[in-house]
Amino acid sequence: MRKTRSGNRRWKAAQHSGAGCKGDFRGGYMTVYLALVTGILLSLILTVVEGARRSTIRMHIECCADMALDSALAEYHREMLKQYELFFIDTSYGTGDPSFHRTEDHIRDYMEKNLRPREEFSIPLAKDITGLYTDEVRLLQAGLATDEDGEVLKYHVVQYMKDQSGLSLAEAILDRGGQAENWQGQDMEGEWDAAEEAMKEEIRYKKRLQDEDWDGEIPETPSDAVRATRGEGILGAAARGMQVSSAVIGNESRPSVRRLNQGTGLSEAKEPADGLLENGLLYAYILEKCGFFGAEKENSALSYEVEYILQQQTSDRENLKRTAQELLLIREAANVAFLFGSSLRNEAKAAAAAIALLLAVPDAAESIETVILFAWAYAESVKDIHILLCGDKVPILKTQETWNTPFSRLLTYRMHLDSYHAPASGWDYQDYLGALLFLHGADRAVMGLMDVMESDIQRTPGNSGFRMDGLIDGMEAEIYVTSSYGGTYNIKRTYEYE
Repeated sequence: MRKTRSGNRRWKAAQHSGAGCKGDFRGGYMTVYLALVTGILLSLILTVVEGARRSTIRMHIECCADMALDSALAEYHREMLKQYELFFIDTSYGTGDPSFHRTEDHIRDYMEKNLRPREEFSIPLAKDITGLYTDEVRLLQAGLATDEDGEVLKYHVVQYMKDQSGLSLAEAILDRGGQAENWQGQDMEGEWDAAEEAMKEEIRYKKRLQDEDWDGEIPETPSDAVRATRGEGILGAAARGMQVSSAVIGNESRPSVRRLNQGTGLSEAKEPADGLLENGLLYAYILEKCGFFGAEKENSALSYEVEYILQQQTSDRENLKRTAQELLLIREAANVAFLFGSSLRNEAKAAAAAIALLLAVPDAAESIETVILFAWAYAESVKDIHILLCGDKVPILKTQETWNTPFSRLLTYRMHLDSYHAPASGWDYQDYLGALLFLHGADRAVMGLMDVMESDIQRTPGNSGFRMDGLIDGMEAEIYVTSSYGGTYNIKRTYEYE
């Protein structure tokens, strides 16, 4: 019994003194718990870190893509902006060999500089948790300035003119074009020739009735003297004493005649600028940015650029001659219409009666009067073109006060071209050019404009190989990026000039 009690006491003592053993047991229990929880916590922490890294990668790629494409747009062609105030990227980058691959390489270089700044800048103790590098850049869409027969270029021209509030000028050009349209297509010289032949046949017929032995010769009339000057050509008469440019450009190298590179055209976000007002804005832009006779542009390939856009011949002289001939036909139609309804007609009628009496064929007086009126209108029209080339104004519809060729000077009208009174109102040469642009149409105008732009920019330093079909107005790019930690990413971005 004693032993038993003693043993119990020892056990109790041991129990009381075993607090330390119990504490050790509890510490071991916590270590196992933490070991189990730590694995879960580490998994959670690593998952969060990996998620943060992936989110960082995505954001980093988005930011770098935006910066890369912004940087690509910042490489706009400086001379295009300087001369024509339009933003385009030259995909040749001064090499003369335009290619979308060059733009892709530029975007890729910008991506690399932004993805791995440590290679550009020395940053002590910097760590890269993304490990990104650019695999590939692809341009999915890129509209060239020449696409769709210049529709891309025209879109940006129209947007520029709208921003510059060129609406009033465009409306004025459309109004002048509508008025000139009334006189277009009338072959007054052909009608004149036909009327003169009919007059001579009438005189011959009546003279033979009077005298079977008549030799058939008809004395010269004022119409004959004026018609003889037509062989000289309008430019020789109207521009007499003026210096005319002899500049020429190459033929086969022009965008309007060569085979062009192709892009993807206007993006879906852009509406084609094909309305009447938009065409007027295009004509207004041409008159604002291009030179013409009397207002030549400095350092241009051709002096008469608007005339080139109208005629698209390779020499200044030929373009000016053809433009003057077109204006002559418009002026002839308007002047003939005025003369036939004017009291000035009485002078021609009196002269015709005298000639008919001299020929002893009084019944032919009316036909003689007709051809004299055509000749008189032609002489006045030549003077009109001379007035325009001198920088003065000519109204589309004449009055007796604005008529400049007296009947008494009809036979010697070329000696008196400088004798005229210029009205305060009317159209000047630029106004008539605007009307001709309207009559020729926007499709022809935009193709001629591309020729002018290319030839002018090629004359500037470092741009001898410049091509209009190497210009893009924006792009949709797809960029592929890989992380050295694993994973491939791609992103699409569309950036373009508005």
